[in-house]
Amino acid sequence: MEEKTSEKPTNWPAFGLIITFIFIGVVLVGYLFLNSKSSEKPPSSQPTTKVVTGSQAEVTVTKGGFLPATIRVKKGTIVTWTNTDEAAHQVASDPHPTHDKLKGLGDGEVLAKGESFSFTFEKSGSYSYHDHLNPLKFNGKVVVE
Repeated sequence: MEEKTSEKPTNWPAFGLIITFIFIGVVLVGYLFLNSKSSEKPPSSQPTTKVVTGSQAEVTVTKGGFLPATIRVKKGTIVTWTNTDEAAHQVASDPHPTHDKLKGLGDGEVLAKGESFSFTFEKSGSYSYHDHLNPLKFNGKVVVE
């Protein structure tokens, strides 16, 4: 007489799905780890403070922050921030979240990649600003003489 074994068939599709999810998770964690190690600071070849003698100045918004981080200008200078990052950014006067140190600086203009915002500095002083969408990471200063 034949003896029956009670072996259950292996559920290969479910096993394959679990292995696929584990693989995707490992790849995603690896990508996030490597991406977080990318340069968060301005490149050392870029000055963090720039003195501008003309009537116009440029600040670039990058993945790592504002370049230059500090800019020295004369009264009446127009400063233009241009976003070169894939993420959106919003230049805003300190302090966060009231933005009331310098009214008009960034009042709600969210910059997508390639967009710019300009502001004319009419009074002498030191004006700190930040990215309202990422205030702890993106900070800058305009010193008006």
